[in-house]
Amino acid sequence: SKPPPAGGPLSLVTSFGEVGDSPGQFSYPRCMDTDGSQLWVIDKQAWVQRVDAKTGECTLGWRMPEYENGRPCGMSVFTPPGGATRVYVADTHYHRVMIYEPVAGPAGSDVRRSSGKLVAQFGSYGEGDGQFIFPTDVGILPTPDGTGVARLYVSEYGGHDRVSVYEPSPGSTPGGETEFVFRFAFGRYGSGSGEPVEFSRPQSVEIDRAAHEVVITDACNHRIGRFTYEGKLVRWIGGPEQVGDGIGQMKYPYGLVLLGDGTAMVSEFGGNRAQRFELAT
Repeated sequence: SKPPPAGGPLSLVTSFGEVGDSPGQFSYPRCMDTDGSQLWVIDKQAWVQRVDAKTGECTLGWRMPEYENGRPCGMSVFTPPGGATRVYVADTHYHRVMIYEPVAGPAGSDVRRSSGKLVAQFGSYGEGDGQFIFPTDVGILPTPDGTGVARLYVSEYGGHDRVSVYEPSPGSTPGGETEFVFRFAFGRYGSGSGEPVEFSRPQSVEIDRAAHEVVITDACNHRIGRFTYEGKLVRWIGGPEQVGDGIGQMKYPYGLVLLGDGTAMVSEFGGNRAQRFELAT
């Protein structure tokens, strides 16, 4: 097979933001997602901002209710067809998942003083079913028709590194789910490459609906994992023995996005770069 491309600078489409505490400014952006038209960003000041990606203008936002212990490091945004957008925040240092609906403030008010309406939350500190140490991300599996949430996959680290799976309570209204029930978890702390699955800081979770798989960056093991919806390992890409700066190697992969064509873009905290991987190969 031919060697992978060496890569190089991507063409810059636009850039926005600067250091600060005003709308449209950031202090160490921690996580990002999109609702299909605008970007959502949480920074180390615990501000949640909705940003127009073309202009960089903050169009709505709020601050997390508690942040003295630490700030969220993961979020996912879900908008069902014809339904309300919901922002699922892995509130890392408060050991919980917070679910918000954006609410615009009065005309003329500071857009970032508008509120995120808290519609649901779950989780507490611990290692039991339905508990977390440090949750890092929320992967959302929609229902087959896309109108609601079928499952949530919540990753965590802190010595109890695993992924917990939740489903809406029976009778929940699709798109309006307010209660989630723990179903099962997979993974434990470690660096093994077989079953049982082991993680060292599973950081980002995405759902590959075409392949019926869950894709996870296992940050401190320097690899990407592909899993069935039930948590069975399909394959690892990379690993502790392959850590490095070479093409196809990884060094602390944190960010992950699936491009819908069988490939994924992965950003590396330790490698200071992004790489695109073909997940099947």
